[in-house]
Amino acid sequence: MPQLDQISIYPIKSCSGIHLQCSQVLDRGFPHDRRWLLIDQEGQFISQRSTPLLGQIKISLNSDRLQVTTPGNDPLSLDLKHQSKVRRKAMIWKDKVDGLWVGQESDDWFSDVLGQQVHLIHMNDKVHRPLIKKNLPQDRSFEVSFADGYPYLLTSQASLDDLNSRLSNPVPMDRFRANLVVSGFDAFAEDGWKRIRIGDVDFMVVKPCARCQVTTIDQETGASSKEPLKTLATYRKQDGKVMFGMNLIALSAGSVNLNDPVTIIV
Repeated sequence: MPQLDQISIYPIKSCSGIHLQCSQVLDRGFPHDRRWLLIDQEGQFISQRSTPLLGQIKISLNSDRLQVTTPGNDPLSLDLKHQSKVRRKAMIWKDKVDGLWVGQESDDWFSDVLGQQVHLIHMNDKVHRPLIKKNLPQDRSFEVSFADGYPYLLTSQASLDDLNSRLSNPVPMDRFRANLVVSGFDAFAEDGWKRIRIGDVDFMVVKPCARCQVTTIDQETGASSKEPLKTLATYRKQDGKVMFGMNLIALSAGSVNLNDPVTIIV
């Protein structure tokens, strides 16, 4: 039976993820998912594309704090309900966004770990980033976190199994940094989905996710290679881009739980 196998969030964009048993579904993504962002001195967002070390920064959650750790450094603790009157502008691809500056302590911690001057900003409920796309329903508004483009990313275990059957060295799902991992379908069945239901929440399947070199970075060691992007390019290319996974938006409120049934509506 098709079901939900994994729920993941990535509180600080491009740092390690956290697996959950259940989560509330919000318009802009799961709570705490990509709500913190590192930017350089010019306000450009920083990701594993330029700074693979980000993947080795481990994140954990407790009731009111975000714990950030990396080998050889004291841990950093961030308030989940951070308030600040100082905002910093940031660029995520072509989007101009802003966020609340977290403070000098966090700037110094990340700057020391990454070896470059950076700033950490936060998106709380008072920070908004409208999601404006022609391919979305026009009868309501949508928002998104500091994610690349859409609030949710779904991948399929069968699709990963298909990819790994073509690789000399299989790769884990963490290369694709998905929020939702489903099983019980044929490989790449998700290409044809338009609307799905997970538990009692409806999602619109908006578009395939174009993949970049982050998929070639080992999330445990930071080492990179040409795979799996090289192999994916041989059979998953569309409009000059390599596709794996689907971008989603939530059409209804609710929550999702591990092992929830997954139903294809359209």
